[in-house]
Amino acid sequence: MTKVVWQEHDATPGEERAAPPPVAVYSRIRIAIVLQLLIGATVGAQLAPVPSHEARRSPTPTASGPRRVVARVNGVEIGSDDLDAALNTVIPQTSYHQNVKPDKLDELRTKALDGLIDEELRYQEASRLKIQVPPIEVEQALDRARKSYSDSAAFERARRESGATMPQLRASILRALMIRKAYEQVVESKCRVNEADASGYYRDNPARFVLPEQVHVSVITIGVDSSAAAPAWKRARERAEDLARQIAGGASFETLAREHSSDESRLKSGDLGFVHRGQLNDEFERALNGLRPGQVTPVIQTIYGFHLLKLVDVRPSVQKTFVEVKTTIMRDLSEVRCTQAGADWSKRLRAAARIEILQTPAAAGRIAG
Repeated sequence: MTKVVWQEHDATPGEERAAPPPVAVYSRIRIAIVLQLLIGATVGAQLAPVPSHEARRSPTPTASGPRRVVARVNGVEIGSDDLDAALNTVIPQTSYHQNVKPDKLDELRTKALDGLIDEELRYQEASRLKIQVPPIEVEQALDRARKSYSDSAAFERARRESGATMPQLRASILRALMIRKAYEQVVESKCRVNEADASGYYRDNPARFVLPEQVHVSVITIGVDSSAAAPAWKRARERAEDLARQIAGGASFETLAREHSSDESRLKSGDLGFVHRGQLNDEFERALNGLRPGQVTPVIQTIYGFHLLKLVDVRPSVQKTFVEVKTTIMRDLSEVRCTQAGADWSKRLRAAARIEILQTPAAAGRIAG
């Protein structure tokens, strides 16, 4: 087996950091229990969707055979079973060799291994920072996991199927919470956007916060199957033109919509509500140009049949105030900045780490398969 070593730190060649205290966790605990429910959306975006794995120092047998080490992160081993478990969160086991092309599978394995490496590095950093998680927070997270299932019996079935004991599950939750707290301390505390930042962004990008002109429209549709013969299209046009004449003679557009339209909007008398200019199809947009509130278009033909539109009202475009958009700006800018800050954090951790790739993900997959 070819040994590939990535030595990514400035220390003396061959030097290794001391491994952090191990947290005994089960390598195949389901991601839905551990990371997705416990890390949260922001941190979850920074971590590959892989389960926490047991920090072992030597290969040990598993149910599927001997455990092979595919990588070491500052001396902590990542096994082929860890990699398989990570890949299982991306591709169902049953589709491994059925629906995924080999090149794509190799790509996914590489991403899964990268995720395991980053997760291990973040856990090690949390240990170095002496991140503390009160036992009550572990129990609260465990309770949230239970409540994500239909009942306690369903949770227990999922736990048993994963092969995890309750102590193993609590240990995995502890690990995930340590990683989350480290992220909050190192990344999130420094990338959150304040009101002054948001105000500056609003001032520099006023066009982003203009609410476009809106039109309130009602419709009558005489639908025609696209594959229908010419006579069917002719009859539908004649019906639509007859309705147009009735409306011009004073008949209620809304009443005719309820009685004749084939569109679901007939249940609301044809009312489509307010829509932004440009959101309707091209034929509708052209027909509405120059129309005044209360007026009805001529018959419009589309691939769906024939239509009559009534312009009910127009709302002009309006510049939103900073107060109206402040919360959205702060949230969106924070997300962008934190995503970049999280990526930078991972790069720093990798640069200071000794990472050994002992098997390529593709080779590990062939051995495991």
